[in-house]
Amino acid sequence: MKISPATINLLTSFSAISQSLLVKPGSKLSTRNAVNSVLARAEVEEDFPIQFAIYDLNQFLDLLRITPDADVEFNPNFMVVSSSEGGETRYYYADPSLIQAPAGNDPKLEVHYEFTLTPADINTINKTATIVSATMLSIQARKGKVLLFVSDPKNASSNNYRRPLGKCDEELEFDVRMAINNFNVVPDNYDVQVAHAVGKSGAKALVFFLSSTTRKLTYLVAADAGSTF
Repeated sequence: MKISPATINLLTSFSAISQSLLVKPGSKLSTRNAVNSVLARAEVEEDFPIQFAIYDLNQFLDLLRITPDADVEFNPNFMVVSSSEGGETRYYYADPSLIQAPAGNDPKLEVHYEFTLTPADINTINKTATIVSATMLSIQARKGKVLLFVSDPKNASSNNYRRPLGKCDEELEFDVRMAINNFNVVPDNYDVQVAHAVGKSGAKALVFFLSSTTRKLTYLVAADAGSTF
């Protein structure tokens, strides 16, 4: 099996969320971070024949990248990554019980505001955050206007980036924040929802839900504790 560049790019995004990955038979992949505040799901072009676990995803990705025209053969306890130049690497699976894999489906959402992000927007947010040492991405609604901020909320005089997103109800006010460290998404076109996720018990939590408009890819990110709504 060949692993496509698009899937390698996706797995690189996943590796920033969790170092490990449990792959189940089929074409659906998912991951979450250790504290269960970031969850990503995707459907890829590959159809994996068996379940297997990778403990160090970055190590596995490095192996694919250095292997010319890598071809992967799946065996019960290990995979063989073969090079077009004749060499091969035997790569053993991890114990699946060691992997923190997502369970169930995404929760029901009570959506409060929606906007879009483009690949250019995502690159701008990430680059600007690095330049100005920002820690938070915030969506703020006040007096009928909604703005996207990239800043350090703990420092009122910190450098920041802002962009108007649109209008909202005059009475709607919120400041929903996402830690920049959790903004590990593949650059793509997304519909983004600021919402309350409703659990089975009825408990609610503020979240960002990003859904790609070009492929089956979603990210659910819990809002920072400093958010207000």
